Amino acid sequence: MSSSPFVSVIIGTYNHGQYLPSCIDSVLKQSYRNLEIIVIDDGSTDDTKNIIEPYQDRINYRYQENQGRGASRNAGIEQAQYDWIAFLDADDLWVPDKLEKQIAAITEHPEIDLLVTNACWFDDTTIVQKDYFKSMNLFHKQAVTHHGHLHILTDLLFELFIDENFVNLSSVLIRKSCLNDIGLFDATLPRAQDRDLWLRLARRYRFAYLDEILTKSRTHTLNDGLRTIHPYLSRIQLFEKAYKFGSDLEIKHDTRLRRRLAMCHYELGHFFLFKLDEQQKAREQFKKALEFDPAGPNTKLFYNATFIPKPIFNGLRLSTNR
Repeated sequence: MSSSPFVSVIIGTYNHGQYLPSCIDSVLKQSYRNLEIIVIDDGSTDDTKNIIEPYQDRINYRYQENQGRGASRNAGIEQAQYDWIAFLDADDLWVPDKLEKQIAAITEHPEIDLLVTNACWFDDTTIVQKDYFKSMNLFHKQAVTHHGHLHILTDLLFELFIDENFVNLSSVLIRKSCLNDIGLFDATLPRAQDRDLWLRLARRYRFAYLDEILTKSRTHTLNDGLRTIHPYLSRIQLFEKAYKFGSDLEIKHDTRLRRRLAMCHYELGHFFLFKLDEQQKAREQFKKALEFDPAGPNTKLFYNATFIPKPIFNGLRLSTNR
């Protein structure tokens, strides 16, 4: 590997014009200078084009009709000139030595294919989560070799990604050849395209993490979809895709995948029953959950509850909430 590899930094944006200057500036202020900046504007209707104008001589800017996050990131990958790819969402930031420390790690340890960093989460006024890795509390379960702040995961992580997604996309540095090999983001998935990509990468490639806060991720109402049905549907699509892949790895983890799918259907059933008050749709989801995992805790109970006449069911809910 060259001692100073070049990096293609891909920034996808959609109506995040107000955040773009600070995002781009955080890349321009990197102590590591061997990079290009690619900004993919996914059909923004705000003033992104005007805001980006002062940066035109320092970035590669491309506008496309709105196609979603996965498609915009893929467009950036296809435009990238260099062997290493770094992603950065338009509302997130890097600390000045983020790339320098990542490049040092992959240069010293060429076995690494994908390297993430720790992160903090912030809103417009304060830090809301100081240590992303500490909040996840996952790595004690994994086989790891330690090199100071750098930790190389020695096992393939397919099983881990079934349970959790510890990868913050804006912290990722990855070999472009890995993406060319296993495919880019699946733009047909409405959400969770990143976790789908990590699941596919985890079948054969080596992950590592730097336990330093080198990425700052913004949290705000624009990326809060937890009160809608979409995250539930996306997780079901994600794990159905993994379950149907059918390689030896999926067969090995068949039980874990089935339980995960059961939990996804259970959670969607719970959402239908208690948030949307739709018993029939809830019943269908609980039934699917039981098909994947007949022993799932509480699933049979809630499935049976969907047959209770709605006035009686709602009355029971009111009485238990008093």
